[in-house]
Amino acid sequence: MHGYRFAVLLALAGCSTATSCPLVGCVSQLTVALPDGATSGRACVEDVCTSTVVDGALLVSLSRRSEGTTTTVRVTLGDSSTTYEGQVDLVRTRPNGPSCPPVCVSGKAAVDLLTGTVRTAR
Repeated sequence: MHGYRFAVLLALAGCSTATSCPLVGCVSQLTVALPDGATSGRACVEDVCTSTVVDGALLVSLSRRSEGTTTTVRVTLGDSSTTYEGQVDLVRTRPNGPSCPPVCVSGKAAVDLLTGTVRTAR
């Protein structure tokens, strides 16, 4: 029974620190800016692909558990069979503070028609 009380105290201690965290949420996603004149496309990161265009960009959902500091992005514009590919930098943030969840993963990319690649956008 003594071990049970200790476990309950630990659980309660964990709850008290969790309630001190704000409840700000976030979306883990990669934004891929389309080149001028492009109105549609498809972007893929690992097994996740999207054709959703918002304000001239494709929005690809990322897992909050995404590993590493970069990811490979593949983009096809319109009905083209040409695929643009490249490594894009990822950023991790904790909107509720350094010890509070969630950990969000994001990145910004652009299709570079001159080099035929996808690159990190600033």
